[in-house]
Amino acid sequence: MRKLILNLVIIGFFTLMTPLSTKAQLFETNELYPNTNAIKGKYYNGTGGGGYWSLDYVDSIGRIISKESYHKKQLMSRRKIVYDENNNKTFDIQTFDNNNPERVDTFRYEYKYLDNRIIYQFRKLSENDSTVTELIENQGDTLLKYRERAFYYRPKTKTTDVYETHYILRYRGNYLISKEEFDKDKNSTEINKYEYYDNGRLKRRLIERIPKPEQKSFYVGGPGSDDESYEYKLDSQGRILKYYKIINGKKSKIAVYRYE
Repeated sequence: MRKLILNLVIIGFFTLMTPLSTKAQLFETNELYPNTNAIKGKYYNGTGGGGYWSLDYVDSIGRIISKESYHKKQLMSRRKIVYDENNNKTFDIQTFDNNNPERVDTFRYEYKYLDNRIIYQFRKLSENDSTVTELIENQGDTLLKYRERAFYYRPKTKTTDVYETHYILRYRGNYLISKEEFDKDKNSTEINKYEYYDNGRLKRRLIERIPKPEQKSFYVGGPGSDDESYEYKLDSQGRILKYYKIINGKKSKIAVYRYE
């Protein structure tokens, strides 16, 4: 397995504020939802069509601590999330999977911080599989370079494959404007460029691939493109009520959310 892929029908509630935050958990966003007990999402372009929805539970300081996904009335998966004092995940536990009800998957995270920034992240994926991500260069907090090594054990050969990826993140103020990802094994680079609305929500994401692939990228589970724009309807607290994706001039409703 080149990279661990969680092929979930519903990932649960997602936001589009900053696509990659290095002051929070690496390569993820952790938005807080104060004065919120639960978030219900309904999805219109997920894998398999309609009927998919999610229910996320929020703790007293606004962190999502439990995520459930459904297809109609059928529970598809359930996850529990535990955080440290910096609101970064220490455990991400899938306690139920409809495709494998007896299995429990636990991801464990460890961090090292410097000036409230993660400079080292260890992620335990399974008994013998893990990833290690380290900050290797910081140019004034406007350009950050990370190295990630992924370790995957092969039971048949009793060997461990090691894959290495390098990231270059460029910031303008508090906004990530580009993420460059170099896959050392494939000798290929993917560059994500980002544009934002005045309120900080992501407005556009553009992907450039080097070398340019012979075949156009194929997206599954709904409308997708290397060039996507986004629109939102927000409530008075700035939370997303409706989320739209725009590709080649066509606007599609992706999800709606309700807060309790």
